Amino acid sequence: MTAHLERLEWHAVGTACAAAATTLPGGERRGRAALAAARAEVAACERELSRFDATSDLSRLNRAGGGWVAVGPRLREALRLALRAREDTGGRFDPTVLPALLAAGYDRSFELLEERPAVDPSGWRAGATVELDERGGRARLEPGAAVDLGGIGKGYAATRALDAMGEAWLSLPGALVDLGGDLAVRGETPEGGPWRIAVADPRSPGTTLGTLLLDGGGVATSGRDVRRFGPDGSLHHLIDPATGRPALPGPLAVTVVAPSAAEAEAHATALAISDPFAASAHVAASPGLSALYVPREGRVLALGGPPLARTRFLLRAA
Repeated sequence: MTAHLERLEWHAVGTACAAAATTLPGGERRGRAALAAARAEVAACERELSRFDATSDLSRLNRAGGGWVAVGPRLREALRLALRAREDTGGRFDPTVLPALLAAGYDRSFELLEERPAVDPSGWRAGATVELDERGGRARLEPGAAVDLGGIGKGYAATRALDAMGEAWLSLPGALVDLGGDLAVRGETPEGGPWRIAVADPRSPGTTLGTLLLDGGGVATSGRDVRRFGPDGSLHHLIDPATGRPALPGPLAVTVVAPSAAEAEAHATALAISDPFAASAHVAASPGLSALYVPREGRVLALGGPPLARTRFLLRAA
């Protein structure tokens, strides 16, 4: 019997979304159920994690002025992952940069942004305190703090959606979830091998740097080649927590492969504000990471080596 790919596309979390399931003949109904479960889980994550939805759990938390707020399990888990990532990246990823991001001008969904000059993020500091009360199902931020879970939230939602597909179809042969370039994968393609993920070359539109071969894990790309805003597109969304302003050092783009899409997103953000030396040191000190670091000019760096490069995370010529 020849397997095939059941696929679903939709729009959510401010971006194009897709899910795919490897399906044997006769398993189409289970494949469609798995895809529906992925879409429902992404919607559930968006209801809790979006800063652009005034009714979301995250928006209510950001408005609470330092008080305890009852929040759902997805937001609590995403906050735990974000705080762990802040520690693992030495603060180069920080979920509490939202006040600085708003000061830069990123104050609404990207497609709705209006051109305005950035303002001084005075009064903001990195590393604001986030407290979680698991037993009470609550969270709170220190007064004046606010959280943005944009990138890591998409990565988290992609992994949750992949898990939901597996719960809907326990013998699911393989699956992929893509939320605007944040990917979570597991299992096999219909051809019986790993998933092939093309990595675009930001310096040469329409071409690729290579192909990732994955049978599990997550992929995320971050950089300053897209999502630019402000006067003449002079600003970008990558805030350096050390300054509170759009980062100056960093590559044009960086693609990270990690055990989960949320981890890939957080580390991609950290590497996207790092120079090549800091990026190399970070990946070398972070077991489980591989990265492609693309500077504006010069040689593309493939960071991370054996044993991962020989097993799950491979880069081959396109």
